[in-house]
Amino acid sequence: MKLTKVLSDSFLKAGLSQKVNLFKHDSMIGFDLGLEKLNMVQIDFRSGHPIVHAAASDYHDANLDELLKNPDSFKKLIKSSLKSRKFSGRKVVSSVPSYFLRLLFLNYQLGKNESDTESLLSALKRRVNGDLSEFVIDYLPIKPDATERNDRMALVSMAKQDIVEQYLDVLADCNLDVVALEIGPVAIRRLINTMATTEQPQKILTVNFGTNRSYLTVIWNNELLFDRKIDFGMDTIIAVVARAFDVPVRTALEVLHKYGLDEPKRPVFSDENDLVDIDDDDNDSGIKNTIYDILNPSFVSLAAEIRDIMVYVASETRGGAVDQIFLMGSLARLAGIDYVIDKLITIPVKTINPFYGIKVDDVSNTLYDLGPVAGVAVATGLALRGRY
Repeated sequence: MKLTKVLSDSFLKAGLSQKVNLFKHDSMIGFDLGLEKLNMVQIDFRSGHPIVHAAASDYHDANLDELLKNPDSFKKLIKSSLKSRKFSGRKVVSSVPSYFLRLLFLNYQLGKNESDTESLLSALKRRVNGDLSEFVIDYLPIKPDATERNDRMALVSMAKQDIVEQYLDVLADCNLDVVALEIGPVAIRRLINTMATTEQPQKILTVNFGTNRSYLTVIWNNELLFDRKIDFGMDTIIAVVARAFDVPVRTALEVLHKYGLDEPKRPVFSDENDLVDIDDDDNDSGIKNTIYDILNPSFVSLAAEIRDIMVYVASETRGGAVDQIFLMGSLARLAGIDYVIDKLITIPVKTINPFYGIKVDDVSNTLYDLGPVAGVAVATGLALRGRY
């Protein structure tokens, strides 16, 4: 049976209650499946304080469409990841893979004698110009704190119900007990708010880099204000490097991970026009300079997208401005990317540390082979569900 479900809190909990259990305050595993990697984080709470119990970030070679049809290799990956780290239990809060998801901002008006949900559905039908009966639909009200309107706005997520059911079946076949499904922006909001619990509410833009798309999310005074998808991701950067060096894509990726995007070392001359020694190996420095130069136009385009969002934020908040930009996801694993973008934007840019303010249990084992922690930001936000 296919139903349209509109939920305002927990994605799918009501619509698929036979598969998704009611949330319990146990130690949950944040489960975030991307096109490249499977990211998992488990957080315990001791005396009310969060502690990272286990974490994993593993590449997978699964095509997500094929994954639903033939999940055997994926099952092996999950079994191996859970066994090699010290994850306890099998209760997970999973993101809905963005590959299967459509997100859109919807403006609508509350109709006469209609509930908020009914008005939203009416507007959504007009927007998508199609039948909604085969979709599972969730929405999150958007409430900028600086304005009061009669009109309403919501972030709407749509996923084909049969795809969602297949995805849940795959996780169940992996002996995972899915207690909730969420969308990435909600997990990011929770993570940012957790990082700000000891300070005043923050005004943050996050850039969550994906494989071929990225997501720009604005958190304003603990509320979600904006979320936009852009056609820019790891593949964008790899393609530029591969063309410039005339190498295969895999080699281009290896070059990026080896040399990163650190500040390039340029030759420096003295007053006598003599070359001054530089610290880096000359060959490495030359490669870094080349990478920086060939990728700079791509990051200039990204900076233009960010500035457009800053204009929108100012219009929605009566002249307000974002205080900080956090980078997360695939590209955020490259050394120096925060430096590159920071040079192009007037707002401070940092690669996020999702474990900021959170103790890590048994650091050497928990973080072993994890790689840069910016890649597990969404998984960390998922693992914090129910506590923040």
